[in-house]
Amino acid sequence: MESQGKMTFLEHFGILRASLIKIVLVMIILFIPAFYYRELLMELALIPITDSLPVNSKIIFTKPAEGLSSNVRISFLTSFILTFPLIIYEIWAFIKPALYKNERKSSAIVIIIGTLLFFIGAFLCYKFVAPVTFNILINEYSSGSITALPNVSDTLGFLSSIILSFGIIFEYPLIIYILSKFGVTSSKFLASKRKYSILISTVISAVLTPTTDVFSMLFMLVPLVLFYEIGILVSYLAYKER
Repeated sequence: MESQGKMTFLEHFGILRASLIKIVLVMIILFIPAFYYRELLMELALIPITDSLPVNSKIIFTKPAEGLSSNVRISFLTSFILTFPLIIYEIWAFIKPALYKNERKSSAIVIIIGTLLFFIGAFLCYKFVAPVTFNILINEYSSGSITALPNVSDTLGFLSSIILSFGIIFEYPLIIYILSKFGVTSSKFLASKRKYSILISTVISAVLTPTTDVFSMLFMLVPLVLFYEIGILVSYLAYKER
């Protein structure tokens, strides 16, 4: 790896702090229009659950400030998602000085791929996984004497957690590529730990999709296992490029 002159810990910390400040400022700026369109964003965000609600059921809030806090949460989530390309860029910019010159040329590709992977994962969760999960949770345990009246705060919290989880999970191949570039991992090491990865992936899927429906868990498990295999290939290619 090349080095553009040795940097002290304080210099590295200064760069990291500047990146964090930049990210926070952009999130604050994007939060303002997001909060202005909060009603539209809330309506769009709750589609996966509203389509699953029984007749005469609705999403409610039970605390005076819960409506406000929920609108703030959806606005913050929107600003975070829109800021994600910048987050990818700042992470790459932080580690880029440690790379060779020819490796730095791939900056644009890394940022584009990282952004696309996150949005693809988040979209697939929103479009397919979340509706199935909410449908199981709401309708499987409802009865004539039990009516679903989901709490908006808990609903948004659960929805945002699985959407962000899927987005981050889809970043796995890119993370493996970067770690392989630095020699932290290798395709041989990953291949030797395949059975453990399947076990860990199953546990993660069960925790993040807590339903009795096996299909909901498979929606997360399959990408995890698939991306692990892709990660082995990516690691092999990254090692050959070193």
